[in-house]
Amino acid sequence: MKAFCRHVDELHPLAPGYTGYLPLRFYRIGTSFGNDSVWCINAFRDVIGRKNEQKDELRTIAATAPQLPPICSNEEIIGVLDDYNYKHHPYMLGPVETKRSLLEPPIPGWAGFVPRSKVTEFGHGVRYHVMAENCYQDFKDMLDRVLPGPASKESKGEPHVSKIRRDSYRFQRCYRPEGMLPKYTGHIPHERSGIGKTFGNVCRSCSVCSHEDKSYGAYLARKHKTETKQEQVKEEG
Repeated sequence: MKAFCRHVDELHPLAPGYTGYLPLRFYRIGTSFGNDSVWCINAFRDVIGRKNEQKDELRTIAATAPQLPPICSNEEIIGVLDDYNYKHHPYMLGPVETKRSLLEPPIPGWAGFVPRSKVTEFGHGVRYHVMAENCYQDFKDMLDRVLPGPASKESKGEPHVSKIRRDSYRFQRCYRPEGMLPKYTGHIPHERSGIGKTFGNVCRSCSVCSHEDKSYGAYLARKHKTETKQEQVKEEG
């Protein structure tokens, strides 16, 4: 079925009440709808005609212009493209030197797994890049201590300097003996039981801040071990 196409001119303007699209209608002020429709349609046809003439002229110039001589043959271009595809295609196995090392932090925005990030306090108060670097370094040190392998053998030749000081657990803890910073809005254990005390005294008196061990788990383990020894001494006495 052929679509009906109506010709719009001075003798056949658009009917009043027409709500369809009318090009250039918003730029016409102070005339009737019939005159606006005729002027807009004629102006739109003139613009389309000029654009089509420019396209035809450009096609004629492109078809009649002399072709440039090739710099090299098609075989050489295909060979270069194949070599580039073999070296840079994501499904091709690259050389060993291009692999990322274990201690290299991931790119910003990477939401994958970072070892030791959820079970340690390396990520408190630092950027994601620094947190990932500290976690990977601690994970590598733990592997070197537990699994003797090529990495540990190579490290015997030269002294290994860790970026994370093992004697600074006190400064890596979230709940420190000196208390939390003012205006800290996070969770503080036993805060509800500290009535009549200042914020600093409540922080310093809670069990998770008042110890000097590297973590609260190590403090509980040492405390449990001490209580067990005391009970054994009492039973023997």
